[in-house]
Amino acid sequence: MERINRQLAEALRAFLVLRRQADGTYVLPDHISCDALIGIAKKALKDELAFYPVADDLIWTVARHEGYVIPATPVESRGDTREFLKEHNVQNSKEWYKKRGFSPRQVRSLFTTSAFMARNAGFWRKILPLEKRETENVNSLTPTLLQAIDFCLENRDGREDATLFRI
Repeated sequence: MERINRQLAEALRAFLVLRRQADGTYVLPDHISCDALIGIAKKALKDELAFYPVADDLIWTVARHEGYVIPATPVESRGDTREFLKEHNVQNSKEWYKKRGFSPRQVRSLFTTSAFMARNAGFWRKILPLEKRETENVNSLTPTLLQAIDFCLENRDGREDATLFRI
């Protein structure tokens, strides 16, 4: 069984690219909602794409997926949080987010930052942060969603992009 529906993913990508304007913005039909756009992307990319409306707990979701015991209310001194951070060569959660490509401003405001986490054929993961307000308009959401789709369809690795990781 295929990990993704490549035909659907490529069709969605083509649909979105055709709506790119000369100035680089996107104009999608008014009847398409953000939820519907994310839903079709997830249908095409299956488990290779996850969307996090609020990115603040993303680090601990990754840690738990890697098998670390992280309390429901993570504190960097409880459970396996120290071991997880050490394994990822960071001192704290802010460094982990920066290492994954979040800007200093996004790290300071994780509650107003959303993120896609995409996985490619080589099992490398990439986190694509975006402002929460960008998730409320399909035309603002499209550029980051396209990056996620492209990543899932490509085969980049950690040597090409230091923000990539495996879990």
